[in-house]
Amino acid sequence: MVNFQCKKSEKKDVQTERKKANRKRNKTIIFLKKQNIMLAEKLDKYIKQTDLSEHEADLSKKLIKDLRKCALYALYGQTGCDIKLVTPLTCDNKLCSICNWSRQKKIRRKYFAWFSVNQSICKISKNNNTEFVTQSNLNKYLNNGYVLETDNIPYELKHLTITVPHSAEYGWRGNRFYFREIIRTFTQMRKTKEWKKQVYGGEYGVETTKNEKGYHIHIHALLFTAKGTQNRNLLHLDILRIWNRLTVDKNAERKVFAAEDILSIKKGNSLITEGYVAKLNPQGATLIGLESIYYKENGKKVYPKELNTDAMMRAILETISYHFKPKLFNCGEKSYDLSSIVEILPNVHGAKMYHKFGCLYKEKCLNVKDDSLLEDYDETSEEVDEETGEVLQTHYFVTNPLNTYSKGVDNEIHIRRQNIVKNLNVHSGREAVRKLIEYSYKKR
Repeated sequence: MVNFQCKKSEKKDVQTERKKANRKRNKTIIFLKKQNIMLAEKLDKYIKQTDLSEHEADLSKKLIKDLRKCALYALYGQTGCDIKLVTPLTCDNKLCSICNWSRQKKIRRKYFAWFSVNQSICKISKNNNTEFVTQSNLNKYLNNGYVLETDNIPYELKHLTITVPHSAEYGWRGNRFYFREIIRTFTQMRKTKEWKKQVYGGEYGVETTKNEKGYHIHIHALLFTAKGTQNRNLLHLDILRIWNRLTVDKNAERKVFAAEDILSIKKGNSLITEGYVAKLNPQGATLIGLESIYYKENGKKVYPKELNTDAMMRAILETISYHFKPKLFNCGEKSYDLSSIVEILPNVHGAKMYHKFGCLYKEKCLNVKDDSLLEDYDETSEEVDEETGEVLQTHYFVTNPLNTYSKGVDNEIHIRRQNIVKNLNVHSGREAVRKLIEYSYKKR
């Protein structure tokens, strides 16, 4: 016999948790918007006091404008006394803290849904060429003349980190800003037979930090790899050998391996021998990171095994968080490396710093960039009358998130000033999202 009272209570608990999450989301956007404004002010002051090239000045001013306008307008819905954030209108700048946070939230949802369908990889062939594709894309290839060989290949997820030999004065191969060069070199490695045999696909992003050797530009990649005994160590051997060869810089300071270099190289893999090291070039990269993905809990690493779980999502976000947290732009700090931001902007302008490859190449549903604000509107989050089952009427309006604040035990959202609220005469949340976009264009 169904316990309707119990089901009613569970539904109420879900709604309560959803409201808490929404209020937390609103507080986060307020915090990040203040960080954006702080950076914009510091950057504005910096460029007025610094001699910049015309290109550096133009891009810096664009960044300042984007930081100030991001989430200047946000859509809210009010049902009864309860106010909820629907979606802010973002700027899509690579250095915007709100946009990076928003992308991270979206990609989590996308991967969670994607793994429910793609528990294994498919092997297909056409004209003697073999490829690996995902379950969700299989039919597209079959309809294009490919033949299915197997649709049940298990895989593991690994985190790869690779860098190149560089110096503060010369960078890598004479270029201090080698973003495009390291991407091209990584593409070369993915074309080798050793790589294709063990890696089905994945995605990667380019991260930049700064140390005593200048700009440290490197790649973090999420790999979908074959399962098997010693598969990590065997793949590590091949990647290290190939990457070492592809990254040789004749101007690199190191000409021969010191004893500590050899110990460091061997420490990364129990299969590495003296003979293996002897075949490496001292002027190429010799250290790479490769391990199963994990997240940290109470200071310990947790390695999840099941794909479509919250634990796996935590591990994936830990792996790809580098796409959304530029180290030179730390939202948790009150100080920024302004000179580096201004210097790097022209060198990454128009460059795509995130890519999918192999079996993930045509997975559009996993794209980090998504211009559809409707994705933030969830029909299931609408309030429903528990007695009649009817959807309760929601009033939608547009305002700046800084015009809102939290109050009370449950941190309910409240409005400071009604005179900076734009009320929308709409009949649905989707229509309200479209009106938000129209309203923002009129205000430009």
